[in-house]
Amino acid sequence: MRRGLFGSTIVRLTLMLVLAQVAALALGLTVIHRFTAAAILSDARTAAEVARDDLIDDYRQLGLSGLIEAIEYRLKARDDRNFVVLLKAPDGKRLVGNLHEWPATVADTANWRQRLLTREGATAPEPIGVVTTRLPGGYALLTGETLETQRQLAEASETAFFYAIGVGLLIAVLMATLVAWILARRIDVFSRAANAFVGGRLDARVERDDTGDAFDRLALSINAMFGRIAGLVRELRMVTDSMAHDLRSPVSRMKARLEQALGRTEDADAQTAIAGAIEEVDGLHRLLDTALEISRAEAGIGRDQFARFALRPMLDDMAEVYGPLAEDRGFAIAVDAAPGLDIFAHRELLVRALSNLVDNALKYAAGGSVIRIGARKAGDGEVELTVSDDGAGLSQSQMAEATRRFVRLDPARGGTGAGLGLSLVETIAHLHGGAMHLEANSPHGLVVRLTLPITPARL
Repeated sequence: MRRGLFGSTIVRLTLMLVLAQVAALALGLTVIHRFTAAAILSDARTAAEVARDDLIDDYRQLGLSGLIEAIEYRLKARDDRNFVVLLKAPDGKRLVGNLHEWPATVADTANWRQRLLTREGATAPEPIGVVTTRLPGGYALLTGETLETQRQLAEASETAFFYAIGVGLLIAVLMATLVAWILARRIDVFSRAANAFVGGRLDARVERDDTGDAFDRLALSINAMFGRIAGLVRELRMVTDSMAHDLRSPVSRMKARLEQALGRTEDADAQTAIAGAIEEVDGLHRLLDTALEISRAEAGIGRDQFARFALRPMLDDMAEVYGPLAEDRGFAIAVDAAPGLDIFAHRELLVRALSNLVDNALKYAAGGSVIRIGARKAGDGEVELTVSDDGAGLSQSQMAEATRRFVRLDPARGGTGAGLGLSLVETIAHLHGGAMHLEANSPHGLVVRLTLPITPARL
């Protein structure tokens, strides 16, 4: 079952990398903003406390008039525009400063506070940090610094934050995409080798880059596994091929002796028994021939006989050959193939594969009336051969079992097959670099599709 785009491990890994990089960038920018704001706030507090201490010294040395004069001087200084000060008398009257009045929420003696206050000449309150102290004689002094710089920093930081997140997101996506592309390329190397190996190329191996990294070590292990499997398969094929080849001669001799015995006896029962034995020997002979064909096709024997030919004439010839037999069994043979469709393949093996499929349809498509042989261009560089019927068809579980060797789905349905027909068809498809698929026909019946490259990549 397909899980969609986000079911892909590569896509999920890419998203995780993007999110991780964006989160790290956001965290870094937030920390920088907080530390910068704290540093500016600390500078403003230090400036307010230093101004307070200087004015207290002026009051002690010069008295009230000297303090007022020092305050007025500071207010006139152009380089101290953020300075805030207010001096009030013991009765609460404002004596000098650049605030309209003493803040109601600030005591006469208070450490650093941040308040929204309105300075003289301003039309709106602004954030100001202040410290207050009580002077001898009942006077109260307030000094502070406007926090406009901090506000501007916050606005600039917010703007920079979004710009940085946007740029960082773009860079993160590009980097994550690059990483995903690199991983996908490395994984594709394994996938191609595995697909080739499954397709019958037992000499297929994963390309190594000799870097010694995890992928290279994995390739080394997979290649060792492929080599071991290929050796076992070759040994099994050799045994199967040898057994099938060695058994053909005794089977042929057995048939010859049975035919001699049939000609010598005049007993009807004996003749019937001998004729049945000859039929069984013929079935065994066909089984051995098919087993040999499968073994040779799996070994790649026959690739040197590939040639380019047109598919439509081949299918028409098959329909002509099978027409009378199909008519006797109540079927019609129909060909559906576009003229001019060529393929580079082993003609005799393709005929054998399609013949097996037509034979199966004639035997098992009970209740059907038409067997269709088709050919069409399936995609870029591929052709699709089909044999379909409108019989009873197969269930999904039966389709899964149908290509297993020596498996007969329903022995009660009759026939002399040994369960190798579809296996041979699939092997021939693999020899051509293609694949075989079984599907339900609409509205009923079975379709067998052979998807083959028009020109195999490897001969």
